[in-house]
Amino acid sequence: MIDLLEPNHFSIFKRYHQAFKRFSGDGIIDIDKRVKHKFDFLIDKLEDVLPCLNGYVPPFRQNAYTIVFIKNGIGEKSIGEFTFPIRNNTLFVVPSRVISSSIYHSLKTSGYMLLFDINFFLKTELPQHCIVNRKIFKNTTQPYLELNENQANTITAIFEKMLHEQESDATEKLEMMAVNILELVMFGDRLFSGAKLTGNKKIHHPLVDKFTNLLEFNYTSKRSVREYAEMLNLHPNHLNFLLKKHNGLNAKQIINNRIITESKYLLSNSSFIIKEVASHLGFDDPNNFSTFFHKCTGDSPNAYRISCPLFNTPYFKHHLQD
Repeated sequence: MIDLLEPNHFSIFKRYHQAFKRFSGDGIIDIDKRVKHKFDFLIDKLEDVLPCLNGYVPPFRQNAYTIVFIKNGIGEKSIGEFTFPIRNNTLFVVPSRVISSSIYHSLKTSGYMLLFDINFFLKTELPQHCIVNRKIFKNTTQPYLELNENQANTITAIFEKMLHEQESDATEKLEMMAVNILELVMFGDRLFSGAKLTGNKKIHHPLVDKFTNLLEFNYTSKRSVREYAEMLNLHPNHLNFLLKKHNGLNAKQIINNRIITESKYLLSNSSFIIKEVASHLGFDDPNNFSTFFHKCTGDSPNAYRISCPLFNTPYFKHHLQD
């Protein structure tokens, strides 16, 4: 673990970059395990952050939530199962513990990046559920959106308010920052809903949240619906009913999708051989992993890897070798 005492926003991003280089062998880097970073929120301009990261962010996950607005720039971004081009006026969100990675083709990319710890809201009068239950974090059909000029101007104004507040010494700084983050999240929720990028399903159920948390920490060792149902003291049929109602998929589909999402990142963003990918995901026999992957995707692991544009780019291979 890389230790970090009394962190500020620049030192944290530098430590992120050190962790990305040092722990590239992890395949997907768990920042919370690899960097001892404690912060309530970080808000910065991308043009200041990207040079610290050298324009490349390998696959990683963390507890913090992330919202990024690209004013000007080009590149590629992956969030969970989605991969999309970075363009001017692109807004994207990364929920807690969701895998993401990025390539920015120019360090002159401009915009804003916000990271915040949900526990920060325990220090204010605003309850956590005001944030975590927003549809852009819970029920999003795609995590990115290209904004028009009016929308971009509104988002820019909110980010600028947060930058100003971050540097202030006001006694009510935390409360004001919490209000600004809520304003950003609610406006983003409205934009995504207006573009029909969020569904209409109920977005919160405590058992569904517990299942999601259990899956995040057990998907490499537990792959049966019954195991998760037992941990939740539910009948497997009832678990399937709840998940189908609130997520649109049954438990087995969600479990398989979680494993496939992880495997796709490892295949497209790491130099792991198939045997290593299989082992990372809890498969004792790489042939079983290949069969599972083919059944879920229609491709063999090698065929998928060869088809990935990111894995075959000189830019990516340069950073991989570094």
